[in-house]
Amino acid sequence: MKWYKPYAEKVQAKSWTVWDEYQNELRRQFAAVNASDEARAKIRKLKQRQSSMTDYWNDFRLIASTAHMDGATMSEFLIAAMKKELQQAWILAELDQEEVEAIALWAIKKEAGMKFLKYNKNRGEESTKIDKTVRNQNGTFQSNQTYEPMDLDATNRVLRLNIPRSEYQRMMAQGLCLRCGRAGYRIQNCNEGKKGITQQP
Repeated sequence: MKWYKPYAEKVQAKSWTVWDEYQNELRRQFAAVNASDEARAKIRKLKQRQSSMTDYWNDFRLIASTAHMDGATMSEFLIAAMKKELQQAWILAELDQEEVEAIALWAIKKEAGMKFLKYNKNRGEESTKIDKTVRNQNGTFQSNQTYEPMDLDATNRVLRLNIPRSEYQRMMAQGLCLRCGRAGYRIQNCNEGKKGITQQP
């Protein structure tokens, strides 16, 4: 801290005696020489890029509050840094608004409308794809996939095992057929007569 060296070496007398005066001296040493010039430079560099118009406007007006620029100049900077599609929409709209806030609010609404249209266009393309499928006379869609018919009787058939639970668990653990008690296959593949099992419809 070179600025403090003369005071530390007592070459120069301190210009402060209390904390508030010391803070003011710090501000004088390190604050921007011209805050409005710095703000103008920031506005010139500020671009909307991928951010929303709302976010861009919030950043812009925060910097503009210390830039001390006239309204027409601020409007020019605002429009010049907007996305190309918003700039083109502004030109086509041929609006007479010159106030920077009015332009920003117009751009925010316009951007929201453009996003809405883009969203609906994408949804429309998806619905068009669906409508291209063949419809039946009753308005339902005709599927081009083939399905195996379901055996409805199979859901109603219940196997009744007349064996104790412990025996059932043993046979399942050993991989034995629950009908004939032999290894190597399950009850579904058993050709033997029913043993200990009844099948009810």
